[in-house]
Amino acid sequence: MSKQCEFIKQNGDRCGAYAVQSSQYCINHEESMKETKQNAVAKGGSSDGYKTLNLNLEPFEIKNTSDVVIAVVQTINELRSGKLPPKLANTVGYLLGIAIKAFEVSEIDKKIEAIDRVILERKVRK
Repeated sequence: MSKQCEFIKQNGDRCGAYAVQSSQYCINHEESMKETKQNAVAKGGSSDGYKTLNLNLEPFEIKNTSDVVIAVVQTINELRSGKLPPKLANTVGYLLGIAIKAFEVSEIDKKIEAIDRVILERKVRK
């Protein structure tokens, strides 16, 4: 079981992080881990994580909610077959959720416009 870092902050509170193995301190407060931490921070902030993935995926066109459903099924199949990394599948799923909401709002707007036209026509007749 990991123990809590024993470093005491300026305000008197104890650090809330877990101590690294065979130390009383976490990676932030253990002097011998300074270089390891700096390397981890540098690696985490590097642009390598944003490289373009060379995936051979079929593009899909989304013009309506039916296309969104097809894209969801395609994404699920590509994820299950290993063609699509889980993080990317998650992002695609999120964006497809936004797309379906946009289509729903668009449909509601069309219905409101139609109702407004009917109300306006009835007012003109009177």
